Amino acid sequence: MLRSALSCAALILLASCTPKKVESPLEKAPPDEITQARALASSGDVRGAQNAYETFIISHPGTAEADLARLELGVLGADIGRCQSAIPHFEQAQDSADQAIALRASLHLGACQLQLGDPERALQTVESLAGERFSSEEQALLWDTTVIAAEQTTSAALALRVLDTLIERGGAPPDPQRVDAALGLLVQKLTIEETTVLFGELRAGAPPHVAVSMRMLDHALDTQDAELVVRTSDALRASGSIGAPEVAMLVARADEFLHGNPYVVGALLPLSGRGREVGRQLLQGMQLAALDEGGPQLVVEDTAGNPSNTTAAVESLIGDQRVVAVLGPVGSRTTEAAAVSTRRAGVPLLSFSASEEATSAGEQVFRFLYSPRDELTALVGKARARGLSRFVILYPDHGYGRTMERLFDQEVAAAGGVYCEGVAYPPGTKSFVDYVRTILETTCDVVLFADVADQVALIAPTFAAEGAWSLTGGALPEHAEREVHFLLPSLSWSPELVGRAQRYLQGALVALPFYEASEATLNQHFRTAYETRYGKPPQMFAAYGYDAYRMISATLRRGNQTRQALIDALKSGSGVTPVTSVDSFSSERTPAHPPHVYEVREAFLQSVE
Repeated sequence: MLRSALSCAALILLASCTPKKVESPLEKAPPDEITQARALASSGDVRGAQNAYETFIISHPGTAEADLARLELGVLGADIGRCQSAIPHFEQAQDSADQAIALRASLHLGACQLQLGDPERALQTVESLAGERFSSEEQALLWDTTVIAAEQTTSAALALRVLDTLIERGGAPPDPQRVDAALGLLVQKLTIEETTVLFGELRAGAPPHVAVSMRMLDHALDTQDAELVVRTSDALRASGSIGAPEVAMLVARADEFLHGNPYVVGALLPLSGRGREVGRQLLQGMQLAALDEGGPQLVVEDTAGNPSNTTAAVESLIGDQRVVAVLGPVGSRTTEAAAVSTRRAGVPLLSFSASEEATSAGEQVFRFLYSPRDELTALVGKARARGLSRFVILYPDHGYGRTMERLFDQEVAAAGGVYCEGVAYPPGTKSFVDYVRTILETTCDVVLFADVADQVALIAPTFAAEGAWSLTGGALPEHAEREVHFLLPSLSWSPELVGRAQRYLQGALVALPFYEASEATLNQHFRTAYETRYGKPPQMFAAYGYDAYRMISATLRRGNQTRQALIDALKSGSGVTPVTSVDSFSSERTPAHPPHVYEVREAFLQSVE
């Protein structure tokens, strides 16, 4: 499988300089006794040759000539299949002062260790020889020993290092196809940790490095690791092996993975379990947008509102569907789970989490929803622009209420206002007289409600009953004692609220990313189309889904058809005319503009400029 790829790489990286051949002067002009021993061996008198070598060794202790005799005696034994008895001769000859004799002894020792079934030790022995050049016969032995040991060894990393050096300095292999097959076998034996180390150690572009790069790229694609895909595919391109079909196919897979399919967008939504109503609204908005836009295809996965389902769902979207972007999920914990996979794969994620921490999950994560702070900043800013300066919050004593109290204090201070101590009440309270009186005892007249619309419908009339009225202008009613100004974040608003308490909410400022009764042309189209398709008016999350899909679709149409191109375009402000307040992103990957602020006027909301 790897043969053509590795051959391409070998042609490019064959060393231009050849090391000096390993050869001892003693081999050309040996003592007469060694010449006679060689002659006996050539004539077939193995026993006579062995006796001659042994006699010479005994009579010339500690000499290089004796080391040559040991080497040749060992080779004689190995040739007749007696490696066990030959090994001691090679081991002694390894210590020869004659470097050529020592190297040749190591070569034959490695060959014998392999014959005796120890490929690991054989590789360790020939490792230092891979950069040497022997006679043609012994060079072939070095190749054979290395390749066969590589096929049999469990020390795949060592074998690849030896082959890397041998390919660089050992000349053309006697059997290139077998070398290629050995490389392919070795890389499959490697652990991923070993593969990673070798990717950084082996010669870039050499056949072993190409084999390792292919293994690494396969792994990177399996694990959807975009950074690793880039590194390994770039290495294969630089190796010159891209002309090999198997490398070209693998790099093409890498390109498809990195770019994504610009005709497929994923959605991660809670369609079962907790949050399924929000998920359903988001999906309906996206589906309506897909009809309006005519594509890309929307592929939906159910997160069931939990991180483990989210992880499996996003990996399916990225790995199986090759989506170019992901819309969702809902909430901070599921966003964190999804961000792990999308960060690794380099996929833009448009999260429907209101948490300010959402974008910290990765540079590819965009927060499509406004955070509570975003809404408070807008409300306090509009109030200060009207000359109002003294603020107080009425809030339920639970997590959301306490968070709003803390953020409100910070935003009032940042805007240069005066903050009165907030007034908390138990969740589920139905009578607010005492809490309203506590507020009216202060000098603060700008009141933030931090509860749901049903509670606001009870709270606002209580202020009027205590003589404090919210007005759009003009004189106070005869029975009124003072004027107050109400601020409502989006959670405190519902279309039904005006019908229930509009008399007491006149002049109230509402931070509302989506106003269902807006007369803007696009909003009217969205409302009519949604009601026609689903039989009821759209709510805020349906509008968020509608705009999120349209933003991705529009950015793709502008030519940003890869994952990275999408990320870059969205960061630089690419956007769309929206039905919500979210028309584009800032460089921090949050909504570029604050949410719309409206003022309650009779039974309608009027935009505050």
